[in-house]
Amino acid sequence: MKKILKIFVCFIGIMISASTVSASKFEILSESEDYEKIVALADEIVSVTNGGPVEDPFEQGIRVSDIDFDNALKEYIDTPLLTSELLSVSEVESALEQSDYIWIIPIRAYGHLYEACAVRANGEDGQPIDQWHISGARGYESDDTPTYIEQLNISLAVNPDIVWDNYKFRLVGGVDPIRFPVWIALNETQVYLIPGREDAAACLTDSSEIAEDELDGEEEFHAYSYAAVVAAVADSSYIETDDAQGGTNIVLDVANQPAKHQNKMLVIILGIGVLAVVIITGLAIKRKQRK
Repeated sequence: MKKILKIFVCFIGIMISASTVSASKFEILSESEDYEKIVALADEIVSVTNGGPVEDPFEQGIRVSDIDFDNALKEYIDTPLLTSELLSVSEVESALEQSDYIWIIPIRAYGHLYEACAVRANGEDGQPIDQWHISGARGYESDDTPTYIEQLNISLAVNPDIVWDNYKFRLVGGVDPIRFPVWIALNETQVYLIPGREDAAACLTDSSEIAEDELDGEEEFHAYSYAAVVAAVADSSYIETDDAQGGTNIVLDVANQPAKHQNKMLVIILGIGVLAVVIITGLAIKRKQRK
């Protein structure tokens, strides 16, 4: 019987290991095969940024040394995540792997954050090819605006359910109906959605919860159950909220979503565990009968 128990424990361990989320915490340029191709665009980044966001005539413009290539971040675009019922970790990861992506390249100069965007060209068939260029750049008026990764660290301070060591994070943009970048946080059984910045945070709410806190001028954004967001999109659950300018916004409300949208991966793992118990119990009975 002890042998059977050992086999059972090993079997469960293997299944859990197989379902454990691997890979890097973030997908950053320094760990990507695209690194040399994006770094080769340094002069183009300087030209586009200085010709756009940097408008102060007293500033000399950014330099190549201001560009933080190592922490450039992959952003997946035009994914089907919220409009299709892709709920399990494996389904979400598969959808991201099949989606196009861009690189968001942070630049620090004059106390401001700038971001350049590197995109791939399309081939004759309309599909992305391995030729990169800078499509544009943007700047932020506020001093010391955090990068996406810095903002995520700020947000995690008010989301204790998302333990840093147990998750990996993927930046996703252009997700209808939230058109601004959001973080998808994944571990072996859970998926959460965290707004990337204030523009994304303004697109959704949970009317059953207290609004996000604001500390020292830095927004700490609430994490939402990914399954609940998918359910809210499917149900067209929108409410009207007041904005800072005295007007109103129509935002997605994830409150009180049905339990049927719970994460399917957890159900699969539990099902495998029950099946393992049945098989091992059957083997134990057969051995006893033979004796």
